[in-house]
Amino acid sequence: MVKGSALELDRWRIIKDGPCDGAENMAVDEAILRAVCSGSAPPTVRLYEWKVPTISIGYRQKAEPFEGWGGFLVRRITGGRAMLHHMELTYCVVCGPENWLYKSGIQGAYCTISRCIVKALGELGVKASFSAGSRAQQRSEACFHSATRYEVLVDGRKLVGSAQRRFKGGLLQHGSILFDVDETLTRRLFGKQVLDRMNWVRACGHIDKEEFKRMLIKRLEEGLKVSFEKGLLTTGEARFKEALIINRYGTNEWNLKRSTLPDTSRALFERAYAPL
Repeated sequence: MVKGSALELDRWRIIKDGPCDGAENMAVDEAILRAVCSGSAPPTVRLYEWKVPTISIGYRQKAEPFEGWGGFLVRRITGGRAMLHHMELTYCVVCGPENWLYKSGIQGAYCTISRCIVKALGELGVKASFSAGSRAQQRSEACFHSATRYEVLVDGRKLVGSAQRRFKGGLLQHGSILFDVDETLTRRLFGKQVLDRMNWVRACGHIDKEEFKRMLIKRLEEGLKVSFEKGLLTTGEARFKEALIINRYGTNEWNLKRSTLPDTSRALFERAYAPL
């Protein structure tokens, strides 16, 4: 929007969370998505971390290969393949269909967000680039086995794994920016071939995570053409998050089988936003 000669930037909410478990992290992301889609919350960027090593699997992915791994497992609302979340910074970007980012299409949104990450890394001395996309020669359950177009690479190896899902009312893209990697655990879960295709920030130098967060926020403001305002979940989002943990992300029915009633999200959302 232009006012006189000055450009008025759209205002987005920025949420910075500390480490949470897998169920809460996925529930918060969905709570923000549903609130933005309904017009109950502004477009939002969320940065967060993970309390303990957790595997997340894609919406349609089978859980069987990871059921006995000995740690936590959660199913994402987005697609894609399995990721081990541990020593990383995770981002989440949510906006509605009226936003130019949504209108730019799947690849346009990927490109915009990845460019912000590449620029933030570059400011701190990490020379990152875009993937042109590749078709894996061998099927793998692991997200980091191959890179799709506009994913972030360092020295030809994947450093950021992202997933996007689009709805009529908005889009959600979230992704893992690897700061460090448990090489032993990664090799056990996904094999040496996957580990060899991964990179991480601290392999490129001594970079402080908080400094990177500050730089990433600046580059996201610039790349998304917005002005961030610090915020928290609304009361409705917080109530919906708790309902999602109990009824979805904290259950074996969802995480292992993707079993849920078709109207679960809508019913939970309506109850969460009902007057007290």
